[in-house]
Amino acid sequence: MREIKFDAIYKPTGEHFIPNTLDFNENIVTGNFDGEINDWCHFSLDGKYGDVIVREYTGLKDKNGVGIFEGDIVQIKDHAFQGAMNIDGNYEVFYNEYMELCCGSLILFRQLPYVTVIGNRFENPELLEVK
Repeated sequence: MREIKFDAIYKPTGEHFIPNTLDFNENIVTGNFDGEINDWCHFSLDGKYGDVIVREYTGLKDKNGVGIFEGDIVQIKDHAFQGAMNIDGNYEVFYNEYMELCCGSLILFRQLPYVTVIGNRFENPELLEVK
């Protein structure tokens, strides 16, 4: 069974914290951030409103043991099929319409030996830019 946990990013400072409570009806999060204990503010899952972005843990870890959260940007390098297909690159982690955890058009858990978390789409969107 997958461990349920969240990462929160306080947008004004970029500080990461573990939420104490999440109210999905009112979109309110409480936690220790910005120098306050058990403070609260509004959150969103897509970063479009509120002062906090909440990201859910996927239950997977990259090749270095780093937990992978939705919205993370992962780098795939030295994939076994690199010669036949251009797989090496940076990809955002998301769930597709079939609730499969993907990075780009690839199913994430199949790529884990080649995956390294290098950032997330909220703080490092430039990592997804095509060069």
